[in-house]
Amino acid sequence: MTVHQRDMAIQDFEKFMRNAIQHEQGFSFDIFISFSTSLINFYQGSNLIKESERKDTALILSQAFNAGMGNRITADDLDEISTLIISDRTIDYSILNPIFA
Repeated sequence: MTVHQRDMAIQDFEKFMRNAIQHEQGFSFDIFISFSTSLINFYQGSNLIKESERKDTALILSQAFNAGMGNRITADDLDEISTLIISDRTIDYSILNPIFA
């Protein structure tokens, strides 16, 4: 995974977080999973990441979420969360629209 890809994922995560805060939507774990799944599948479908980079991207997003939670999630749990994220191949464009608008 390149530095550009890593920065892209973090910037999109931050855009989504800012949008959720501005619109007082809240940001639960379930919303994070839906967002991350959709974002990773969008990235791969747009050839922004390769199949082999899905797990790394999910881990980067999970670490960013964890940082926002005060780093309360263990490394083992972050690994499980990233595996969960990449196990779903759906894209919910309504979740992604705020960051691409």
